[in-house]
Amino acid sequence: MNPEGKIDPALQKIENLLVEQCAHGVQSRDLLNPGAACGQFVGPTAKEKPQRGLHGTAAALRVLSQVNSPAGTELVQKLVWYVQNRERLYAEHKEPRQPDRTFEDDQQNVIKLSEVLYALSFVKASQSDKDALVHDLVTKLRNAQIEKKGWAYFLTGDRTVDPLPTAFAVLALCQHGYESEIGGQIEFLKEKALATGRDETRNINEASVRIFCIFALAFRKEEIAAPELKELRRAFIDIWEAHKAVLGLDIEQGIEYSKEANNYYLRIPWQLYLLALAARLDPKRISCLAAQRKLNHVLDAVQGNGFYYPYSGGPLSSRTNGILFDILQKIKRFNKRNLFHEIYYAYDAVRTFLGHRAFSVLTLIAGALVFVYCINAWRLKSGRAEDVGPDLSGAMIVMLITFAFERLRKPR
Repeated sequence: MNPEGKIDPALQKIENLLVEQCAHGVQSRDLLNPGAACGQFVGPTAKEKPQRGLHGTAAALRVLSQVNSPAGTELVQKLVWYVQNRERLYAEHKEPRQPDRTFEDDQQNVIKLSEVLYALSFVKASQSDKDALVHDLVTKLRNAQIEKKGWAYFLTGDRTVDPLPTAFAVLALCQHGYESEIGGQIEFLKEKALATGRDETRNINEASVRIFCIFALAFRKEEIAAPELKELRRAFIDIWEAHKAVLGLDIEQGIEYSKEANNYYLRIPWQLYLLALAARLDPKRISCLAAQRKLNHVLDAVQGNGFYYPYSGGPLSSRTNGILFDILQKIKRFNKRNLFHEIYYAYDAVRTFLGHRAFSVLTLIAGALVFVYCINAWRLKSGRAEDVGPDLSGAMIVMLITFAFERLRKPR
């Protein structure tokens, strides 16, 4: 089965995970009605962990606002209520305390607030009255703009513009129709994300951050003008070719940032973002062997014990599953498989086989053996200089074939 045929069952599995977590986990039971929340993890072992917060709740909102089940729809309204009432719950000592961070930082965190705002863009009016919460989040982000360039990691404190929180804010605000009001921030993001490696003062050195910035630009709205689409595609192809060789590994990037004495960490599953970008910007690349294997692996993992990054620990992350749900939806939306994609997959499979080091060594050995055989045949036949051309023709043909294989192995 093509991996695309496995997407709907995987979406259903992720939905079931989050419905079960938000409906029966201690994070929601402690709130009673009318609230529900999600924490950092999902799954059976996470149900009794009281931790809850904005990352997990934003992930649950993103997933459950897209489903049609009555249980999911009921939970959306409860999740919105929780985000709206967090400060009151904290003041009444009903919100779990975390020793390694402060509640105030959470409420000022640009990335977390932007993730909630992005998730709310998928909430329908029939599911929840979200307008007041959207207005509050938009106002906070707009008031925290820095020189019309972007955002820092927090609404207050250090005023250094950073591409990563800027990308999260741009994506979220554009989903709610504020594209025309943040033109400066979008241009700043383009300057950073689409810059070539020649200018180190402009370029984003961390590849995972650059990938997410391109993702935010590419998916901030439905229609993108052809010149900008061309720019985005060029940047995507550049970073795809640099990283497709490691798609076979499960890798995400941990980004550390801080506010005063508190350190925070954000995981960026950049391989998933690359797959979504391929579907939108250059669909044939999601049909290549490496991408198809990656997508198959992820989807099979979801149907097994769940998808997670081994180096980040065994428990299933609610945020990772929320992002994966979003990515799979985008692949479904933009990746329209056709005959050309099938041909490209076959071509890339052959090219990948020819690119194996073992095949290169065999080609070299075969060429050397033919060359030695031709020299020996010439020596035994006549040994005369005028006969060397015809007897070495086979060796020359082998050299040409080897050159052709080498050209085929190079990426296009």
